[in-house]
Amino acid sequence: MSGSHDPYWALAVEMLRLRRSPADTSSARWAALRRVASECGAAPRAPEGGTVEALALELAYCAEHAGGLAVYLEEFSRGHQKTVSWRAVERLHRQLFPSDLLEPHHRRALCELLEACEQAPRLRSLALRILHDAGAAPTSPEDWGPDRGHDDRHGEIAALLAVFEDLPYGWEDEPHPLLVLVETVAVLEDAPLRAGLHAWSGRVAAQLGCRSPQRLTRLRDEVAARAGRPLCPYRLLVEITARTPVPDVYTVRSWVVRPGPDGARPYGEPVQLSSRTAMEEEVAGRYLSCVQRLGELSAGMVVEFLLPRPLLWLPVDQIMARPPDSVARPIGADHTVVVRSRDRWAKPHWRPRLHARSDLLATAPETAFESAAVHVVPYGERLLPGELLRQLRHDHERLGWLFLEPPPYTGGLEGDAVNVLLEMGIPVIVAVREVGGHPEAERKTRKVLAGRLMELPERVRMLRGEVGPDAEAFAVLDLHRHLSLVWDGRDGLEGADAALGHPSTGGGLP
Repeated sequence: MSGSHDPYWALAVEMLRLRRSPADTSSARWAALRRVASECGAAPRAPEGGTVEALALELAYCAEHAGGLAVYLEEFSRGHQKTVSWRAVERLHRQLFPSDLLEPHHRRALCELLEACEQAPRLRSLALRILHDAGAAPTSPEDWGPDRGHDDRHGEIAALLAVFEDLPYGWEDEPHPLLVLVETVAVLEDAPLRAGLHAWSGRVAAQLGCRSPQRLTRLRDEVAARAGRPLCPYRLLVEITARTPVPDVYTVRSWVVRPGPDGARPYGEPVQLSSRTAMEEEVAGRYLSCVQRLGELSAGMVVEFLLPRPLLWLPVDQIMARPPDSVARPIGADHTVVVRSRDRWAKPHWRPRLHARSDLLATAPETAFESAAVHVVPYGERLLPGELLRQLRHDHERLGWLFLEPPPYTGGLEGDAVNVLLEMGIPVIVAVREVGGHPEAERKTRKVLAGRLMELPERVRMLRGEVGPDAEAFAVLDLHRHLSLVWDGRDGLEGADAALGHPSTGGGLP
């Protein structure tokens, strides 16, 4: 043996630290050699002395037979597998004798996914950042060859994966840099590719350092937060109610709903306000306070307004926030704003229908806003509640409703068509406020909201921020100022009844 630079010698040194008794060491070596001879076809051999050199020669001999070194180490470790000392041996073994990180079919599947990604042209820069953060070589793109460009994207990605697979890896319960790369790309992609990358990482996570689902979930949350796209964003829940006899007296309560099982926690004290202007200032103040309190965790925060039927079309998305040292803007321009029905939340017996339709929406994510699953109610048309109830009892495919004029609340829920939609579990209701009578309203609305129904909240947020495919809609209709989005589903407020309670007020006209 040639000394400490020889991998077998280094491994032998670490192994001899495990067993202090020479007799114990000799017994373990005998048992390991017999097993190698039995399982790997090696010639019977006895231990030759108790020195590091002798053990190193023994290890080299076992390595000459397929699987022999792994069998030897497994037998030698009996009784010590969970000790800190043996973990050090395992870590050194992985570093000195790295096996193929990925199975061939896993490697092929990942190559195909990465080739289809929008992030494919910038994979090298993403990879360099991740390698640098992990303290791993290479430190420059030249270490895996020149950029081959779009002409050989497959070869480029294969070379990049080879660099990651060749990394020495021995961290305990730490994700391999390749897994970090896959999750980083996933969070930057749209839903279908993101789901494919997540499915791939779920299959290989255990062998890449995430041995439990909880560790993989934590990795995804960390990567998503760094990208400003949290997978499970914080939610600010704001409830607004008004006294029925005195419509201009509003009550405001709020909660912060953090990711995970902790549920809703009160944020601020309930207050009663005597004007709509005062109510909007109170809501804006709570919103800005929450954003500042959360800091970087406010990225992707969803603001949910819990409103009773009389206030369902209140333009809460247009409440103006005035951040310090910045430009005033509507809440809905910076964060996703949705409305949830307080009446539906307060009636648990309504939830099964909502869950059934929401499950259909989640299992068919390609369902489009402009499809037959979304019913359009023209401007001026009034729905008949009884007829609507009969239709929806047996029509389980309808998922959304678009009103080109918000149905007014006339003072009773018994004959209210919107109340029927809520009871029958329709999870998506869009209403065009004020400009729905314009001749172009339906066409422009369909155009700017076209796409997957599941992604509608994000598209509405972009529209409210005046980002979208049709600038003419902003100039002609100001659609970004006039959309109410009622959105509900299994991520609703089930189980939060105790935290939210039931206020004594629940109605009133805006």
